[in-house]
Amino acid sequence: MTKFDSYFGRFISKTTSKRRLMAFYIVFVIIPILLVDGLVVSGAYRAELAAREHTMENQANAITYTFENQIDQAAKLGNALYSSLYVDRFLNTEFKTNLEYYNAYHDFFDDTLLKLVEGQSGLDFCIYIDNDTVTNGAEFQRLDQAVGTDWYTYVEESDLNKGLYFGRRKTADSQIQKTIYYFQRLNYYNRVSKNILLVIIDYGKISDSISNLNFENRAYVCDNSRVILSNSKYSNINKDYGLKLDLKDISYSQEFQSYNQILTVDVLAGNNSFLNAFKSRWYQFLLLIIVNMVLPIYVSSILNTVYQNKLKEQESFVARKNAELLALHSQINPHFLFNALESIRMHSLLKQETETSKMVEHLAKLQRQYTEWNEDNVTIEKEIEFVNAYLELQKYRFGDRLSFDIDVETECLKLLIPKLTIVTFVENACIHGIESKITPGWIFVRISTDGEFMTLEIEDTGNGMGEEEEKNLLRRMRFANIEMLKEKGRVGIVNACLRLKMMSEDEAVFDLDSEPGTGTLVQIMVPVKYLKGLL
Repeated sequence: MTKFDSYFGRFISKTTSKRRLMAFYIVFVIIPILLVDGLVVSGAYRAELAAREHTMENQANAITYTFENQIDQAAKLGNALYSSLYVDRFLNTEFKTNLEYYNAYHDFFDDTLLKLVEGQSGLDFCIYIDNDTVTNGAEFQRLDQAVGTDWYTYVEESDLNKGLYFGRRKTADSQIQKTIYYFQRLNYYNRVSKNILLVIIDYGKISDSISNLNFENRAYVCDNSRVILSNSKYSNINKDYGLKLDLKDISYSQEFQSYNQILTVDVLAGNNSFLNAFKSRWYQFLLLIIVNMVLPIYVSSILNTVYQNKLKEQESFVARKNAELLALHSQINPHFLFNALESIRMHSLLKQETETSKMVEHLAKLQRQYTEWNEDNVTIEKEIEFVNAYLELQKYRFGDRLSFDIDVETECLKLLIPKLTIVTFVENACIHGIESKITPGWIFVRISTDGEFMTLEIEDTGNGMGEEEEKNLLRRMRFANIEMLKEKGRVGIVNACLRLKMMSEDEAVFDLDSEPGTGTLVQIMVPVKYLKGLL
């Protein structure tokens, strides 16, 4: 071989090695960086979309709660008058003279304290009576005064016993303003009675409450064709109702039913999701830019060194770089939330804010139960700790309106039960029994065993339920199945009953006893052999 051939051979070899190195650099450095960039950017974008969706859902839930909370005040007044025998007798009394009616009118308000209720609730109401001996005035009008009005026409055409009507009315200063009416036929004691209660709900108050929720997204409460309420210009009380939004403009929609009215909460969000993602996660993008600038230079330098050294060192370097890339995917410790709550609790204890620390402790316990789902079955002792934490938080919310008592026999503490089943029934008692009740109420949790069956009882002294609703709920409990979970209404109860049935091979027994105005008792019996068999 000549000297020229030797130089030429080394040149070819060097050129080939550089090409291989370049190919290696592109395949194992540039492409992974681009892939990581794509994953980080798309992940940030998806996270922003999910966060926006969650925010809009929270906004819709808050608006629905605010709206129904205002309407419920009118409904409570309507229910009280609807079932009052004293009110029914007054409405159907034949008065001989105006003086007799006048005296009965004043006695009526003195006995019923309706004036006090009206003043405290801020609601205006009027009862239209099918009684020609009544003198028109203030809270009582003869029925012929309602005939021809838009709200009464709607009541007659809809044939509803109670419901809502979104209309307009002339005020004392001759202005036409939007108005929400709640109507209730007073036919409890006489089904053919035409007497009707009309409650005038303050539109401006509901509108202000929704606006004061301080969400940045525009939101609209709509019926079939109109914008009823909004946190924007459509809630001007003196303007007519706006037309319902175009579906393509709506970012999130949630339907709810309020007293025979199907309504939707439509939320509009900005389209700059990527820009929002960049603003909220700028530190991630900054880190990405730094990595994109530094990592190629650093890798190139290392590769050049490896190129001059051994192949083994090169492989070691690649392994090290892969470890660095994997490090970019590390996430926040899932226990961060619990550690943060514990820090808040300890800080509160140091400042002697015992009540705050207690509530934080309960909240941490609830959150841990929801997120740490390592197994489906837990001891009754552990489940009762969760129930107690939930009720303590609810008592913190309701104050003296809620009291509770938990009684568990010692023999039951170590038995196993599907996780979050007892608390589901307790939550149902709290929401459907106690929350809508003005007066104080109790929730009782009792667990006992006779050796063969474990008996679980959840009792509340809330509003109770009617016969039809009671039968329907008991049917869903006894025949709970997967398909029912796709339906609306108390799917949590269905879920809990289904898991109890599956755990006990369909031998769990469910019973329900409820009385309007008195409360509800749920009784569940499960063979102990299945609870011991889980141990």
